[in-house]
This record gives sequence, C-alpha cells and structure tokens, in this order.
Amino acid sequence: MIKMQQNTNEFETRLKHYQQQFEHLYETIQQGERALDDLEQLIDEYSGYILDDQPTQQYEHWRTSTSEQQLLIKPLADITARCVKLMESTRARRLIHGQLGSTGYFDNIEHCISEEFGQFEITPEDTVLLVGSGAYPMTLVQIAQETGARVIGIDIDEEAVRYGRQVIDILAPDAQIEIHQKTVAELEAIREVTHVIFSSTVEMKYDILAELYDLTDHDIVVSMRYGDGLKSIFNYPKQETHPQYWTCVDDITRSDQIFDIALYQKRSEGRA
Repeated sequence: MIKMQQNTNEFETRLKHYQQQFEHLYETIQQGERALDDLEQLIDEYSGYILDDQPTQQYEHWRTSTSEQQLLIKPLADITARCVKLMESTRARRLIHGQLGSTGYFDNIEHCISEEFGQFEITPEDTVLLVGSGAYPMTLVQIAQETGARVIGIDIDEEAVRYGRQVIDILAPDAQIEIHQKTVAELEAIREVTHVIFSSTVEMKYDILAELYDLTDHDIVVSMRYGDGLKSIFNYPKQETHPQYWTCVDDITRSDQIFDIALYQKRSEGRA
C-alpha cells in the first residue's frame, strides 16, 4: 500500500514537472526561437511517456485516489496544445526554407489515413473537412494523395492558415486541397462535405460537432480524434453527445497512437 502511494506521488510529481517544463519553454520561445529544439525533444519524450504501459497503469491508480486530477490534466492539455501549435509553425517554416525534418510526435500522428474512418471509405467523389488544420496540415496532404478526394482545412488562426497554404503548395501543389480561415458556419461548401475530421487539440470540438448537425447532410461521417485516460494530458477527451443528434458508431482505440478516434453519424430511427 505504501509502495503504491509512493508510485502515485511520483507520478503526480512527474506530471507537474512536465507542466513546468512546457510552460517554461513556451514562454522562452515567445522571446526567441533558441529553445525550439528543447521543446521538440520534450514533446517526443512526453509522447513516449504517454504510450508507455507503466505510466498508463499509474494514471489509473492516481485517477481513483485523488479528486484534484482535473486541476492538473486540463492545464497540461492546454499548454501542450499551445506547444504543438508552436512546433507545427516551426516545422512549416523549416520546410518553406528547404529544411526537411521529422519528430517522433509528428511521425506518430501521421498514420495511414485508411485507419481514420474504419469501415467508411473515402472515395475520389467525397469532400473531407479537417477542423483545426494547423500550420503543417499533413492530414490534408495524406487524404488527398491516398484517396483523390477534395480536401478542405479550416483554422481560426491566421498564421496557421498562411503557413498551411505554403506547405500545401510545396508538398501537394496539384491536389484538390484548400485551406480557409473560417468557421464551419462560414464555409460555403459545408453541404458538400461527406467526412469530417476533428484535430485532437481543438478544445471546442464537441461544440462544433453540435453546430454541424444542422449544417451538413444526413449521411456525413465524423472522425473525432480524442484522448482519454493518460492520453487526456495531451488531447482533449471524448464527451457525450446529444442523444437525439449524434451516435458513436465506432471507437477506434490504439495503444501505439497518441490519440484515439470516435466515429459519429447522425442519429436516425434505423441507426442505434
């Protein structure tokens, strides 16, 4: 019992240390980019920690032994989302200036798009929307190249949209890819969208999902990237949806991936 409590205390201390490191590096990089390599290494280390079996087990015990977990989990998800945004912008700038590179974190999330929608195949006739496309929109490139579908990215951040367009021009200049600084309600082609992907670091993704109900056609399929359990310290978690609107038709959990995927369709009488 004493050993278990000691492990729990060490686990919480480790998370607090990560939070302090991310906050320090984030603030340091605001003054200059010298600490970017340190942040890149920290994100890779953090990703590996989240996917390790031992911390995952420690998290479950810690979760049941404290009532203050959200005081640490939510701030960690917030600061890591901001740091990932910084790294995406850095990666985009490096590509634009001819400096190709890779990291463990980005390698992990850039999986084969065929896994994203499970049984719901994307065809060249489809239109796919990525909410939260970011400054380095590899998901858009992968979908366009692997499926031939029309692909649209939206992001509320002006810099992310600007960098994202430049990245597309370099990596997939002939693909059907467009990126807009718009909300889902402002997107002219929203009724043409057949598939939607939500980035796991979009905090308001379930609010946007609720908004999509009246904006989209009945057969739309939504891929919600999320993180529960220990993964919630790096991704915003899965939430319940309105029982009359959306139903989760598949939950794709993967122990070797930094986020999991919940697939949603609009609820109907013939769909449980």
